[in-house]
Amino acid sequence: MVPNGWSELRLSQLMSFKNGFNTEKERYGSGTKFVNVMDIFKNDRLFETNISASVQVTDSQLADNSVEYGDVLFNRTSEVPDEIAMSATYLDTKNKVIFGGFVIRGKPKTSDLTPEYSVYCFRTSRFRREAIRRSQGVIRSNIGQKDLDQISVLLPPRREQLAIADILSTWDQAIKTTGKLIENSKAQKKALMQQLLTGKKRYSQFIDSDEKRKTNYGDLPLDWLFLPISDIAFEQNERAGKNSELPVLSCSKHDGFVESLQYFKKKVYSDDTSNYKVVRRGCYGFPSNHIEEGSIGFQDICNVGLVSPIYSVFKTSERVHDGYLFRLMKTEHYRQIFQARTNASVDRRGSLRWKEFCKIHVPLPSLTEQQKIAGTIDAADNELANLSNQLIRLQAQKRALMQQLLTGKRRVKVAA
Repeated sequence: MVPNGWSELRLSQLMSFKNGFNTEKERYGSGTKFVNVMDIFKNDRLFETNISASVQVTDSQLADNSVEYGDVLFNRTSEVPDEIAMSATYLDTKNKVIFGGFVIRGKPKTSDLTPEYSVYCFRTSRFRREAIRRSQGVIRSNIGQKDLDQISVLLPPRREQLAIADILSTWDQAIKTTGKLIENSKAQKKALMQQLLTGKKRYSQFIDSDEKRKTNYGDLPLDWLFLPISDIAFEQNERAGKNSELPVLSCSKHDGFVESLQYFKKKVYSDDTSNYKVVRRGCYGFPSNHIEEGSIGFQDICNVGLVSPIYSVFKTSERVHDGYLFRLMKTEHYRQIFQARTNASVDRRGSLRWKEFCKIHVPLPSLTEQQKIAGTIDAADNELANLSNQLIRLQAQKRALMQQLLTGKRRVKVAA
């Protein structure tokens, strides 16, 4: 159904299409800004300033392949069908750029479609479904100019287009602002962890003196211990046996322990798990052949789980607050230590097993200070989680609003 006052037009009525050009690699690096596929994926609005690549071109190449205000760039090919015909609108009124061979330029032939509205028009589920349906290819999906010609879009009058675009741009600004807050929060948390976990920043109630002592981890407060893991943790070697129906866990680089089936969306472990290791709630574990990537986890997702026999599993003593130690183990500094120990290991399979892992030293403040440090980092995590949830809500609300506004199910009042 076409809403009252709207029109349904094929893109052949609105735009003329042209494929981009290819040139020698030697010509890249300087010259005119050059739109490639990644620019389209990263932006729905293009300006010369957010295009990173440059290429040297002749005057005739620039004339034939220039991108000007109001032009729409479409991704032409991808191994992922969902990426076909992803679009970005060029909104720079001052500078011309050019576009590459994996991009199709749509140059407006009429004023029926405003540049502001085109930012959203080609990202609707209606347009995306039709573009994907028309794409072709076995290994890579491709869409051509003739395919785009046949796709139709719903267009409100120009004033309504501008009003819709104005509403949605407000949501875009809120999403952008929240995204920046998240990035700032991540940077602040990283800096905070670096200071707290090295003793460079301390709480006044724990400071007896400003004296430091040198360790392989750097200068530490004099009252902090620097102990091998073997002094504060104990290996666990319990096997599944008849409890082989327990959930199988895996350890990811960023998230720690995850349920294997949920994470991989398929079964990647053995049918016979009787020899798998038991990892109980409150234990740590790491795959001996992947710990150099930072894959170490603290098990707090179920009472009892199973991990592959290649894992090392351990539990800490009462001297350790696990929130503190786990944060320490997930830092880039310790990932590098794991990598160095793995590379130096005599194990020909490139593994770091408990025998060598437990020799690694860790800084250890008092238990009370460990708890304080962990609590501060928890608060930073909570702030980051709240911002991330806020971003998810804003994105979902914008999608729902787009669905209503760009189909005419919800109309915007404009002055006559």
